[in-house]
Amino acid sequence: MVCIFPKDETTDFLLPLYDKLCSLGFKGLHVDTNDNIELVIEAIDKAKVVVFLGHGTSYSLMGTPFNGDKTNIIHKENISILKDKRIFLLSCRSSEFCETYNLYPSIGFGMMPTGLEDVHSMIDEDVNFPALEQQDIDVYNKALINAISNAFNSGSMDKMEDLYNKVKLYANIEITNCLLQKNTPMYREVADLIQDMKNECTIFKQQV
Repeated sequence: MVCIFPKDETTDFLLPLYDKLCSLGFKGLHVDTNDNIELVIEAIDKAKVVVFLGHGTSYSLMGTPFNGDKTNIIHKENISILKDKRIFLLSCRSSEFCETYNLYPSIGFGMMPTGLEDVHSMIDEDVNFPALEQQDIDVYNKALINAISNAFNSGSMDKMEDLYNKVKLYANIEITNCLLQKNTPMYREVADLIQDMKNECTIFKQQV
């Protein structure tokens, strides 16, 4: 089991989740993928279970930025290394990524506003998207980490559907906590976005 976590200051908030997965037996690779891409590819190729933490699109998983530009580490040309593995991708549009490349069994997600850049991009796409501030994003990110950490703490990649259901369960708990604790001015909007994360989390159990 391997957990790939490219170094990127915009995803540093995921470090507690990475540490949790390592404590559960995952071999962790928290590296600059520009300098260590061969190591990352080899680790994925050899593993039967892969967790990815980072940025993504519907057609790629992203690595460490290079000179401020985004980089793609898993894409159409090397997607074969993810075939026939159990996969959990905590990255934006990863459910579309799994569907695009017919990856199964796998769990993926939709868009997740984990940074101000994400929020601005989503507002550009939808003027009704809430104009979250950093405080709101921090509450969302903490809820995301809690839900996924607790799901892995009580679930397993050996039972993908059970893990998927645990993500949903603990996301519901985070929604309730957000509404009760009111830790940020836009707590209702944040609760709605946690609900979106839960709804857009998708499991692929068979070939599509």
